Amino acid sequence: MLTVEELRGAIALGREQRGVEFKGPGQRTEKAFMAKIVRAIMGMANKPGGGVVVLGVNDDGTSLHPIGLAQEELATWKYDDLASSVSNYADPYVDFDVGVLQMDAGSYVVIEVRQFDELPILCKKDLTPTLRNGALYVRRRGKNETVDAPTHVELREVINRAVEISARELMAKFIRLRELAEVPEASIEAAQVEFDREAGDLL
Repeated sequence: MLTVEELRGAIALGREQRGVEFKGPGQRTEKAFMAKIVRAIMGMANKPGGGVVVLGVNDDGTSLHPIGLAQEELATWKYDDLASSVSNYADPYVDFDVGVLQMDAGSYVVIEVRQFDELPILCKKDLTPTLRNGALYVRRRGKNETVDAPTHVELREVINRAVEISARELMAKFIRLRELAEVPEASIEAAQVEFDREAGDLL
């Protein structure tokens, strides 16, 4: 999870980074605001290595202004509630954690998003004008913002990552199968005898 020192450093840069997106304060129950957070989460999940979404920092386009969240806003960003909101729009499931950082008397919600496990994250439902059914949201290269994949460059990055993950899983399965094939026959027979004995005890 992001530390206070890392948050200070990210804000000091004065702009978003590809792996860090800032949003101002707001409540999860505000649909328009929540939709922006869900889009940011999906974009980070489709980025290699994932990323972080920080609530409580205003971005006016030229600089960042850390102001924190009021207690009534903070109370709406519980993990279970946010997970339910995200799952309503993201497919497949997005893996993330939610924490709160205290900095200079302000409270900031930090959402740490992990990259997708197997398949890229797609939006499965409209919430006009922010979320579009079928969209693949990504963190754009060059200009750090979350957008519906605008070019072949962003699409190729996501596809290549999905292929790489699948290849690794296939290789791991192959290695396991090869290891099983190399088990001595006597060991397999001994294991079968032990299994039969224990199974018989259960009858």
